This record gives sequence, structure tokens and C-alpha cells, in this order.
Amino acid sequence: MHRSGDDAAALEPVQKDAALNRSGLDLQTWVDALNALPGAPVTESDIRAWVEGPLRKFFPFERFFGGYGSLSAGRIRRHSMVASGYTQEFLSTLENAFDLNSRGCFAWWVSNRRAFFLDETGARDERGMRIPATKRELEEIERFALGAIAAHGVIDPYVSSGTYISFSGVPRTRPNQTLAALDLVAPVLHSLFLAAKQAEETGVDLTVLTDRQRELVDLALEALSDKAIARRLSISDHTVGNHFRAIYAQLGISKRSQLIALLKSAVR
Repeated sequence: MHRSGDDAAALEPVQKDAALNRSGLDLQTWVDALNALPGAPVTESDIRAWVEGPLRKFFPFERFFGGYGSLSAGRIRRHSMVASGYTQEFLSTLENAFDLNSRGCFAWWVSNRRAFFLDETGARDERGMRIPATKRELEEIERFALGAIAAHGVIDPYVSSGTYISFSGVPRTRPNQTLAALDLVAPVLHSLFLAAKQAEETGVDLTVLTDRQRELVDLALEALSDKAIARRLSISDHTVGNHFRAIYAQLGISKRSQLIALLKSAVR
């Protein structure tokens, strides 16, 4: 697509600002975080572990919320959620479905698809332009002592769905740099949410397992530890471990959290 000279001139200050904001980022730590991304199949627990571990070294925060959802007829419907650091009281206030215009900052993000910064003084974008925040959004900051919030995400316009991510308790200094970092983080988290969604929908063929392996799988779904499973079946811990390694190999996975995710999708 060809841009006119006026369009290019208008974009130049924004591009320079973006380059300046990213210049202070620790990009080696970001590369380290990318190298630590979980392998497929991805679970919600994997996403949480990556956010709380490798990502936090690059992008400091106190609490994280991420949700994958869809937009239809002016309403947002959340299909999945990963949270870290928030109290149950706060999480219980989040609706699975809500009117888009009930949250001003969220509505602005859907329209503009740019990162924003929000604290008790209001919301603004990377250029310092004010964003209309609702009374509820501002009151939540005070009620739950959320501090400064940085939010962004990715929207797929072809299917009217996407991933929204919000980090609270981010540093108040250099908000532009924080939002520049979020420009890097958002598409990666969106990919992880899509991978987790795909893993849940794929399901698993348990017929490849032996009767004994199916028995262990059923007990794993009850959230029993290896020791508890060993006691239940009157076998050694070592034997339980060998069985699970064989199960993982058969199903193409490598750990218990992935097995549980596959099991949950299989019984829906």
C-alpha cells in the first residue's frame, strides 16, 4: 500500500517516539524470556508460569490478568482466563460477559488497539493523550489497591475475537517505556492463549493406553500425587513414575499439567 507524503510525515514522529521508548528496554532479557516459552501443547498453567517467571524479569509487575474472548453485538464474552496475584474478591467481580461501553478504557482499546496506562489520576496512551475511563475502572484501582496498570492485547478482526492482557502494580516512572515493552509482550501472550485454546479443543485418544495406564490417568484427574496413586494401587512410587513416562510418550506430552489439560478436554 502506497502512503502519501503527508501520511509519511504524520507517521514519522510516532515511529521516532516508538524507537526512543524501546531504546531503554533490556532486550537481552526479552530474548531470554522468548527462549523460555513453553512448548506445545500449551496449558493455562504454562502461561501463568511463563508470566510469573521469565516475563517478569523483563516486564516487572505485581499482578497479571489475561483473557481470551469474543465481541458480538457490542458485548464481550470471555472464554478463558489466566490470572496471577489477584485476590479472589477482585476476580469474583469480573463478569464472563459485559457490555463493551461499560468499560471506557477497554472500549478505547478495542477501537484503537494500542497499549494504555491507567492509574487513579486517569488513563492515557503512549503519547500522553487522555482516554475516557469509567468511574468503575477508577474505583477498582482504589478499592483493590491496584496501583498503576498497563494494558494491551491483540484482536483478530476476521473472527471478532482476541486476547486482552492487563498488568497492575507496574512502575509509575517512564510509562511510555512500559507501554513500548507491552507492544512486544502482547502478541506473544496472544499466541500462547491461542495455543492453549487449540490444545483444549484437540482432545486426546485414550484408547492408545493400556488398562493400567488408563487407571493411572483416572487417578491423575482426581489430582492425586504419585505417592497417593502408589498407595491406592499398591505399587511403588518408581513404578508410578515409569507408567506416567510411558503415558506422556504415548500422548506426545512431557508433564502432568499437560496431561490434566488434555484429560479435561477429553471429558467435556
